[in-house]
Amino acid sequence: MHISFRQPVLCMIALVLLSGCGKDNSDDQPDQVYEVIRGDFNIVITANGVLDAVKRYIIEAPSISKQGLDIIEAVDDQTVLKKGDQIVAFSDESYLDQLEDQTIKIEEAEKNLMILQQDYQMKIADIVSGIKAATDAHRVSKEALEKYVSEDAPLAKKNFQQALAAARKNVEEEEENLTSLKASLLSASMGDEAARLKIEAQVEDSEIKIENLESAEEKASYNLRIFKQYTFPQQSRKLEQALVKAEMGLQKELVNSAAQRLQIERKIQTQERVLRSLQQQKKDLLENIAMLKVTAPVDGTISYGDPNPRRRNQQQKEIVVGTKMNRSEIIGSIPDLSRLVVNVDIPEISRSKIDPGMRAEMRIKALPNLRLSGVVERVSDMATSLVFWDRSSPKIYPTIISLEQNDPSLRPGMTVEVDMISEVISTVLFVPVEALFVKEGDIYCRVKKAVGSEERQVAIGRSSSSYVEILKGLEEGDRVLLSREEL
Repeated sequence: MHISFRQPVLCMIALVLLSGCGKDNSDDQPDQVYEVIRGDFNIVITANGVLDAVKRYIIEAPSISKQGLDIIEAVDDQTVLKKGDQIVAFSDESYLDQLEDQTIKIEEAEKNLMILQQDYQMKIADIVSGIKAATDAHRVSKEALEKYVSEDAPLAKKNFQQALAAARKNVEEEEENLTSLKASLLSASMGDEAARLKIEAQVEDSEIKIENLESAEEKASYNLRIFKQYTFPQQSRKLEQALVKAEMGLQKELVNSAAQRLQIERKIQTQERVLRSLQQQKKDLLENIAMLKVTAPVDGTISYGDPNPRRRNQQQKEIVVGTKMNRSEIIGSIPDLSRLVVNVDIPEISRSKIDPGMRAEMRIKALPNLRLSGVVERVSDMATSLVFWDRSSPKIYPTIISLEQNDPSLRPGMTVEVDMISEVISTVLFVPVEALFVKEGDIYCRVKKAVGSEERQVAIGRSSSSYVEILKGLEEGDRVLLSREEL
């Protein structure tokens, strides 16, 4: 990059001085004579920069396809857009095919889910029926055991006990009857023979009856003993076993029912996850399809290409129909024109002369009548290569200069001539560099006289690319020629 030194107010001073010189000597051209004055001039570092926006809305290709996307519509570069206006559109043919396939998959998944839900309702009905049957069986077994233990068994025992008591009573009554008959027989033996024989027959019948009644008593006692020792325990165990079996059947039915319900619920949950996944994929697909139409995020002018000034020299893709864009590849940008800055690359040799806060005067090449002022806002702490992929290229320090005023005619990308004022030299004699020439190793000026001119050796001090400080050899008011006459 070319760096030089310039005087920002050169034009105004030169015009004033030269117009005064023209009054004194009409034979000389105004731009050939300069009157030596004592005053101030600036030491400046001049560089070319590029106007840029502080904020840019980067427009990128959607990051949805590894194979890239083909542009099917695109507005022209530098098109003025409103927020929401389409910038480019990419081909959506394959995505629409995917959307159709995805819709079919969702319909099939919904159908399968509905079938599973219907199966679930039927299975629940079967489960409820099975549990009800097992519950009823358990209830019946429990009621049967409780009824037998609390009602039937006590009643049977009571009946057996009553039968035994009745049999014993019958025996006792008949024994009393036999005793009475035997007493009657003793009385009758001394009397009537016929009466005696009759009583003997009655005694014999009573004895037989007693034997029968005693047999009945023994049987009643046996029945009671059998009930206590065998019938009641066996029937109780049988009913208890039936209850245990019913309880186990109910528990088994509950466990199996829970397992069956859980199994089909898991199938439903799995199918619901499949359906949600398919629906999410469709949602993502619709979002991707919407992303294929890239729109302006704000009002502004679209500028195609990478806005990074150091990458602009690379070959940029032409944003036209048919161009394939990679994922997240930069299409362009929409600059925010409300605040602009100038990007300048300062070479290593001049880095020590530039500091934040330094004043700067600027000229726009595309707008020669416009003058801007600003301040060095930031100088990079680290050097980078001028050609960022070539480490052997010259090192530069990216620098940002903020503008103190804005103009509606300014546009990002315009080339700017920047004069950064590194030093102000005050109250010295100075002449334009065009007034000096070298002769035999010494520096001279040609001083205008009343008649002709004379060469005068001078001693110089500090200088810019436009002016040189005169330490000795000239006085204020001397008029010097700006170009040496041919001898």
